Amino acid sequence: MRRPAWGPTVQVGLVAFGISALAQGVAQRLDIVHAFWDAQAHLDIARRLHDATTPGLQMLGTVWLPIPHLLLFPFTLVDAWWWSGLAGGLVGMLATTGLAIALHDLVARRTGRQGWGWFAALLAILTPSYLYLQTTAMTEPVLLAFLTGAVALLDRWLADRAQGRALLGAGILTALAVGSRYDGWFFAACAGLTVLAVARDLRPALRFAWPVAVMALAWLAYNAAYFGDPLEFQRGVWSAQAQQQALAAQGLLPDRGNLPGAVASYLGAAGLTLGWVTLGVGMLAILFVAMHRLSGTAAVLLMASALPFNLLALVLGQSVISLPWDEPPGVANLRYGVMLLPAVVTALALAGAALAERWGRRGTLLAMAVVVAVQAGLTVAGGVPAIGALREGLAIRDGDPAQMRASRWLATHWDRGRILVAPAVNISPRTRIPLKDRVYPWTWQLGEAALANPAEAVDWVVVDWRATSDPVAQAMADRPAFRQRFARVFADRELEIWRRR
Repeated sequence: MRRPAWGPTVQVGLVAFGISALAQGVAQRLDIVHAFWDAQAHLDIARRLHDATTPGLQMLGTVWLPIPHLLLFPFTLVDAWWWSGLAGGLVGMLATTGLAIALHDLVARRTGRQGWGWFAALLAILTPSYLYLQTTAMTEPVLLAFLTGAVALLDRWLADRAQGRALLGAGILTALAVGSRYDGWFFAACAGLTVLAVARDLRPALRFAWPVAVMALAWLAYNAAYFGDPLEFQRGVWSAQAQQQALAAQGLLPDRGNLPGAVASYLGAAGLTLGWVTLGVGMLAILFVAMHRLSGTAAVLLMASALPFNLLALVLGQSVISLPWDEPPGVANLRYGVMLLPAVVTALALAGAALAERWGRRGTLLAMAVVVAVQAGLTVAGGVPAIGALREGLAIRDGDPAQMRASRWLATHWDRGRILVAPAVNISPRTRIPLKDRVYPWTWQLGEAALANPAEAVDWVVVDWRATSDPVAQAMADRPAFRQRFARVFADRELEIWRRR
């Protein structure tokens, strides 16, 4: 009996998973999966749900939304996957598979051509910045998978209002996006208003919105229960708002209240992340799709909500992007540009399919091939600086190589005991030091005890004398008893590791 052939969904998923796995292997070999300090923090947050002095849900914290960490959690239970960062890569593989399947489904259905679906899916997951990000524990790929999946299901409902399950599925995926990054909150509002405007009936809108409402209320309740303020994530001491206020005091929010500057910053980040040719032709394709009201226009515009969200965040001073040509120059948050990727590749595919009917298939395919080839050539010629997300990650990793070398040293020399860590120092999962053995100034009752009498509370101390306001540096400075009880075993610049004698 002849076995049934695998369908296009399975084929696309397998190819996407294979590409993602290959990229993970390369990233591991090049030692770049831990380049973003945030990626290391995401791994640690997931791990500390069970590996902490006081394990539990409260260890999710309130700075970042919980869904990416809950997805990472089961993979971080395997020590080697946590140490190596593979836990983040496995989540990235699943996200990439979901992203590719959603893009293929949407485009193939709207164009009636499997080939255009493959074009959109492959162009997205082979974009170098995205390909790198999904090898790490960063949250952008997770959000893109949920948002694109939600749009694909919502588009099914837009094409056939009888598909109530698709609408509910879109609501569930949107809720997961709301629990992943704050970009998802803006998208949820746009998608909900779209459903209400199209249906002109509250029932479909509520069918879509109730999972989103549950997720948002759960997050507010979590903040209230564990931190005493339902809006702790917005106005707490560790919130993005608090960080932006510190930057504003230093004059480092040039786009606040400056819409033209915000447009230049975000499109600059998108150009460095997606590639200038891809971005330029993709934006023209979005305009073409919108102006001609092609099949799938609503889906493209919903995906493009990343643009107004990021502009709004920049203008309100809730976000910052630094570009290499700014004054002062920088490479901060270039990865935000990758959020335009689904809209760009979907618009390119839909516009290409429409133009193929006008110009002929051969001419359109040739034009698309030229665009892809030129962008690929520019990326290869530009090297790392042309891959915005990787450029940002390496700038962070190499910005303070002493911290990276300290983590590598600890990976081979730490053998036992608790370690007091200065807040200014980033300790990588590669050190293999259990989180329950890491003590920070704010750690339950241990932090205060370690600062007061380190010899009685910890076996190791990591101190960065450059950070003069750091509580560990302040506690250990000019303290003869500390130097009598501890021996310096590592020093790189002014970052030192001391071990109890």
